[in-house]
Amino acid sequence: MQARDPQASLDWRIGFQSIDCRLPKGDNVVPDIWKKYFNEEWLSRDKQKLTRKLRSLRHLGSTKVQIGSHEFLNFSSNDYLGLTGDLRIAEAAASAAGRYGWGTAASRLVTGSSTLHTKLEGEIAAFRGTETSLLFGSGYQANLGVISALVGSGDTVLSDAMNHASIVAGCKLSGASVRVFKHRDCDDLERHLNGVKKGRILVVTDTLFSIEGDTADLPRIVKLCERFNALLIVDDAHANACLGKRGRGVPEIQGVNGQIPMVVATFSKGLGSYGGFVACSEQIRDFLINNSRPFIYTTSIPIALAAANLEALKIVRREGDALRQKLATNTAFARTKLESAGFELTGDYQIIGVNVEGPEEAMFISGEVEFHGVLIHPMRWPTVPKDRNCLRVSITAAHTEEDISRMVEALKRARNSMAKKKTDGLTRRVSRRPTGQRLDAVQAPAADDFGDFDQLPGENMMSASDSSKLPPPSQVTDFAPEDEVAAPGDTMIAQEGFAGNDKPTAPIEKNSEETPTKVAVVPESEEESKPDEAPATATVEEDIQEEFPTDDEPSPSGATLAPEAMELADPVIAEIEGGTKKRPRKTSKHKKSDD
Repeated sequence: MQARDPQASLDWRIGFQSIDCRLPKGDNVVPDIWKKYFNEEWLSRDKQKLTRKLRSLRHLGSTKVQIGSHEFLNFSSNDYLGLTGDLRIAEAAASAAGRYGWGTAASRLVTGSSTLHTKLEGEIAAFRGTETSLLFGSGYQANLGVISALVGSGDTVLSDAMNHASIVAGCKLSGASVRVFKHRDCDDLERHLNGVKKGRILVVTDTLFSIEGDTADLPRIVKLCERFNALLIVDDAHANACLGKRGRGVPEIQGVNGQIPMVVATFSKGLGSYGGFVACSEQIRDFLINNSRPFIYTTSIPIALAAANLEALKIVRREGDALRQKLATNTAFARTKLESAGFELTGDYQIIGVNVEGPEEAMFISGEVEFHGVLIHPMRWPTVPKDRNCLRVSITAAHTEEDISRMVEALKRARNSMAKKKTDGLTRRVSRRPTGQRLDAVQAPAADDFGDFDQLPGENMMSASDSSKLPPPSQVTDFAPEDEVAAPGDTMIAQEGFAGNDKPTAPIEKNSEETPTKVAVVPESEEESKPDEAPATATVEEDIQEEFPTDDEPSPSGATLAPEAMELADPVIAEIEGGTKKRPRKTSKHKKSDD
């Protein structure tokens, strides 16, 4: 009998390992027609200054974040009561996770509904003053699940023009006829209600609108719904726990809390945690449990998260009055300071909209305030209508007056830099014009020569050397040409007197998303004496030295985003987040060695 080769038997059993089953990576698996679509979509957004990017950061309590090795004051979050950094909430989650584990492994209707979920729903109902409540994975999911379950084909949904994206998505998902009434315009709502001839009617609105901070007229909306037999849903996410004597939001402030059948809200804002809910009657809850697909087919929130949310409610019940009072005081102080500085504001509460002229200005000012150590998020289309760009300033109870004063000062400096950017092109062209040439005698260029928001950076931009295209003063309102002032997001600006430095700092080339990347010092006398020559630029090696300064070569004053050496104590965190390593100093090829 022939002996069996053990190695051959082993090869047979694991033969599949020798097969090259590697899959193509990246774009190799994407059809060309989709590649073209993705590329065109990106170019279109980039042309309109609407591209968005993710970046990693560390949260340091409720009012600060760390990007790289630098800290920033955070005025962009929804942590209105300052509870995201409260260790009591974290400890409650950790304790529950140690006892029950983390995941629930199933939906609520299968095996995912625990006693803590049931207890949390009872506490929510008590907090909001309703019969009961129903948990959802998030506030977004709650709006999807509630609206799509209640109405369908043949029904009508009336939605405010500035409602949150989750409400808009829920309306589309429902299959009902959707009518959008003008923002906070009850007369237009009444006109639409008069036009509905058949089917059920659902009216849905935010209470405190998330971008501009204004509020809906709930008393009048309630009366209109009663008159036309319409069911009313309000999303009180940004006011929940933050406004009202008992934290019941805008309905409590406006005196209609007991007259609204359904209130959608979230734990992820004022309560400093995560998860959504709808506070309603027992009858509506039973209907949603049996008809809301996002509820039925979603795994329930972790038991540890339910414990964290219970602790958040407990803190707000015990300390809510003091937290809401501090929030109101900070809000009044911030609004007074901003209005005194001449900013045009919207809203009445902790969400403050600062109006700007367009998406490019919103991005520029946001980048400037970040350069001064403050985070303020720009709001652009499609988050807001194309003609309503703004900066969203979010005040919290954890902010101090010093924090708010620093934020206002950063906005003032950014506004001044914006004004300088708009006028620098004209100033430099005047200084470079040959003697005796009059500005008003120069022929005006076509509109396309200046470029606008629909152009890619550098496209159809006017050449500085083409003096025949210089405009008269009345037309110089746009940004300077690309060769005199860099394209949006990479602008050369002079930061004056920042960080206590009495002397103006050197012009700093600053990226709108990340850190300043290069410093180029050009003496004014040299620039004036040689108006037709470009400023001398440093070599590549000198740029590297300026970009990554060593200990004996300090960073330029005001460069708050410059990388620094940083040691992370926790090896796990260090592995995930990484530290900013020092780079070896390189000697320029153009410099003579000491040897």
